[in-house]
Amino acid sequence: MSDYTVLRAADAPDYTGDAPGAFLGYGRPLGAEQVAVNVRVLEPGMAHVPPGTDPARGHSHRTIEEIYFVLDGELTLKLGDDVFVLGARDAVLIPPATPRAVRNESDATAALLMISMAVPDIRAESVGHEGFWSEGA
Repeated sequence: MSDYTVLRAADAPDYTGDAPGAFLGYGRPLGAEQVAVNVRVLEPGMAHVPPGTDPARGHSHRTIEEIYFVLDGELTLKLGDDVFVLGARDAVLIPPATPRAVRNESDATAALLMISMAVPDIRAESVGHEGFWSEGA
């Protein structure tokens, strides 16, 4: 017998609760020890922030890099002082300590795949940047 694990899309936990959109976890539920894999679904007008958080908020990570890969739709990103749009199957590698924020400014649902190294406590690894989007955007 092989040591692989299958997680069906319908079984991926949604960490947004009752908030619009979805934040689906794949890495931890699959038992991954080395990679973190999540999918963020953003409805039109939504920002990628925790439910109830200021949509102008950004974040960075202390030590890990991330790859953002747009699965569907079109998303506007702010990385440092740069603002640009990524479409389906576009990707960006984001180095550690780079402030980032994502918004769906289109009129269609968009989905973003986020890949990084797994860390024991992502909250300890993350740094919030309040008012980030409004700064220079």
